[in-house]
Amino acid sequence: MAGAKSESLSSRQGCAGGSRSGIPGCAMDSAPKPLKLFIPGPTEVAPEVLAEMARSAIGHRTPACAELWASCREGLRRLFQTEQEILMLTGPASAFMEAAIRNFVSRKSLHLVCGAFSKRWYEMAVACGKEATAFEVPWGEGFRPEALDAALAMGDYEAVTLVHNETSTGVMNPLAELAEVVQGHPEVLLLVDTVSSLAGAPVAFDDMKLDFCLAGVQKALALPAGLAVAAVSERALQRAAEVADRGWFLDVLRLVTSNQKEQSPTTPSTAHLYALQFQLQRIFEEGLVARWQRHAAMSERTQAWALQQGFELFAADGFRSQTVSCIGRGDGPDFVPALQNLLQQGLLVSNGYGKLKNQTFRIGHMGEHRMSDLEDLLSRFESALQVGEKVQ
Repeated sequence: MAGAKSESLSSRQGCAGGSRSGIPGCAMDSAPKPLKLFIPGPTEVAPEVLAEMARSAIGHRTPACAELWASCREGLRRLFQTEQEILMLTGPASAFMEAAIRNFVSRKSLHLVCGAFSKRWYEMAVACGKEATAFEVPWGEGFRPEALDAALAMGDYEAVTLVHNETSTGVMNPLAELAEVVQGHPEVLLLVDTVSSLAGAPVAFDDMKLDFCLAGVQKALALPAGLAVAAVSERALQRAAEVADRGWFLDVLRLVTSNQKEQSPTTPSTAHLYALQFQLQRIFEEGLVARWQRHAAMSERTQAWALQQGFELFAADGFRSQTVSCIGRGDGPDFVPALQNLLQQGLLVSNGYGKLKNQTFRIGHMGEHRMSDLEDLLSRFESALQVGEKVQ
């Protein structure tokens, strides 16, 4: 038996000697060249940010980790533009979507649905056993203040959920105007998904009087997926204290209690915290206003290009996103072969989401992308469209 073990180990070592990874059959050995991402998320991550994730692990109950935790929370306060409590959770932003329902709604909620991800929030509320009402508009449309005011007047809702930037349709809802409407209904909490808008468009938590605002880090923040962040108001925390069945892992009051010690109740991804701390520094060096303006300029350029090609903009005028453009066929050429052509060049652009597949495509212009990156993509895209027309 000892000989067999020795032979097996020798054989494995021999295989490893001829592989890049050192692990026979590892996918790393045949990994394709990384794609440049122009999708609604995840987005490009700067090499120097990725390098931060390779730092040595630290104990999550050590002073060093507490200092890192505190630094990230302070940076996020600046990003959310708030003096209120900041929460962080290792996991997807969807975890905080469900946490919002579990913590701030005891019975009845209103959900503004204008696409796939705003519908998901409604479905979460139903799955959590709440009396959830979906206020829907056609895909491509956003919500107008007067319509929200009328909807809130029709029911004794405890909270309303709003997706600021709906990536399935390229719709950006008027957050400030809608928040002002909710202020006229003081018993209603405003719960906002800024997953694909935070760090790419203005989000002023305190000035807009938001109650809960969540985001992921893999969109305009330009970090690898795996960390959810949120800001929460004092009145929302007071509401949570009155709600039963908040659970354990998603209990925001438990998260706040741990924050007082600059800790997480569970083991956090310190690799993500290192990257977040570093990326926040980079964002503030660029300047928030300058960053928002860069995103707005890329959005305008993409929309102008789409119209020049004969396409149509799927999102209605007045509701077009700064971070992702959803583009419909219109009178333009067939874009599906062009998407494949771009993929062969190492550029990934998204087809339409769900029922919009092959009817629309989506260009993500957020995070690390600069205008020069976008111009290169649009030039290659135009050439790919022309190649497709010749083939037809």
